[in-house]
Amino acid sequence: MTNIESAGDNQDENEADVRILLVGESGVGKTSLIISLLEDEFHDSVPARIDHVMIPADVTPERVVTSIHDYCAREQSKEELILEVKAANVICVVYSIVDQSSIEMVTSYWLPLIKQHTLENSAMRPVILVGNKSDKQGPSKQMERILSIMNEFEEIETCVECSAKTMQNISEIFYYAQKAVIYPIHQLYISEDRELTRKCKKALVRIFKVRHISRCVLWNARGFFFPSLIAS
Repeated sequence: MTNIESAGDNQDENEADVRILLVGESGVGKTSLIISLLEDEFHDSVPARIDHVMIPADVTPERVVTSIHDYCAREQSKEELILEVKAANVICVVYSIVDQSSIEMVTSYWLPLIKQHTLENSAMRPVILVGNKSDKQGPSKQMERILSIMNEFEEIETCVECSAKTMQNISEIFYYAQKAVIYPIHQLYISEDRELTRKCKKALVRIFKVRHISRCVLWNARGFFFPSLIAS
């Protein structure tokens, strides 16, 4: 385990550029996903939860320091869960593709809880849906249901089906989580309205105005003058 772990031992979790939290029902494989990422192999026996892991920038595609946090209802209280949700930059909601009840809990419990406690700070947290245990079923039979969930909850960035056992798409989970924080689409685009946000529109207008004025100044320096363009 531990080139990544030892490399991050001297770093405080508050130094992380990206803080990833994994939540979900007991037994869906949250801890196994983290350990499979760290050790690049599957372990049949894992603890109920592991302490947070620091991943240094030089081993991540986006070159950012990342901390990964594991939640376990058996070891942590609801109050601790809420604090973890508020502290996270991005949240991976893990379910088992062979356990229908874990999928239903995504919409009935996890996503409402995340929305409730992140909107208090006026900052939507991006969510990655993670369907684990694909090795037990092959191609998911739940994709239609998952797509409807993604359409219902705008905070969901993407869904990744994976297997901690076969290592399928393990690194992709954490790559998409990092990307959701570094390149946040929700600040730019309102998916349900299919249009840019007001702040994004304002920024683009300013960019074009600055570029337009710069071009006018350049032309003026060359001996040309277009007062109508300057005035606009």
